[in-house]
Amino acid sequence: MTAIYPGHRSFYKYASPEAAKVILENKTVRYSSPLTFNDPFDVQTGLHFDFKLEDLLEKCVDHIGRFASASSVPPVDKDHPIGQIALIARNKFPIHGFDKKAWLNMIKQSLNEDLIPIIQQTQFDFQNYWKAILPTLRVFCVSEDRDNLLMWAHYAKDHTGVVFEFLSRPENDNALSVAQQVQYVDSPPPFFNKQEWLDDFIATKPFDNTALQRRYVLHKSRDWSYEKEWRVWYPNSKTEGHHDYLRVQQNEFPAIFIGCRAEKEFTNNIIAMTRKNFPNTRTFKAKRRSDSYTLEYVKI
Repeated sequence: MTAIYPGHRSFYKYASPEAAKVILENKTVRYSSPLTFNDPFDVQTGLHFDFKLEDLLEKCVDHIGRFASASSVPPVDKDHPIGQIALIARNKFPIHGFDKKAWLNMIKQSLNEDLIPIIQQTQFDFQNYWKAILPTLRVFCVSEDRDNLLMWAHYAKDHTGVVFEFLSRPENDNALSVAQQVQYVDSPPPFFNKQEWLDDFIATKPFDNTALQRRYVLHKSRDWSYEKEWRVWYPNSKTEGHHDYLRVQQNEFPAIFIGCRAEKEFTNNIIAMTRKNFPNTRTFKAKRRSDSYTLEYVKI
């Protein structure tokens, strides 16, 4: 999964009345561990095998056969046992060809007795590593959409809270300029797929652990696709607890949208706090349209 950054654009953060006051008063936003998320599957499940380990034997032999017959020599790890076998197969190929059945018999014991237990142990070790790192992982979630009625209900306390508009500003290298888009899928990400294991066996393409971590953080169930989410994340926070608070700069907060059900006192407080702490930020009040299930925003 290649990282794609957003460029200069707006993102939106839905907030309850209580959270909105804290953000405006402290001029910070909260980055949280996935352990606090409302979705118990988010970054907390997966890393399984999406194939049967016993199927690797034949697939590995097929992979060696393709390596042996390739028109040019792919990169290979000469110190890896399967890499060494692949090189032997390639050296023999011009005269003897590639006898798949013979190669299956040759490496069957080594694969079943040595490599499969190593694969299982590697998965176990990474799962334990990830469980240990989850409390220190920090994620900030934003949306492409400021008008989603479900998110107004879920995250802005039934339209009584607000939506913040924040900017990705690559020219300033701010946090949101490295936000990455969440991918919505039918099942959790595997602990590398079958092709990645085969490529790593003979080191034609070694594992990319950073890509695996990125994939794990940026995949969610398709049920959440309406959120149109982007994320900024980093591991190994040194802060106790499950939250970090990062500063909001004046030039990355262009507007705030107050919910259509917000109480008058809260609305007045938000307007006053915004004008005091973020004088260049525009303030809008959401109103329900009568001709559609949509909101319109009136500038205050």
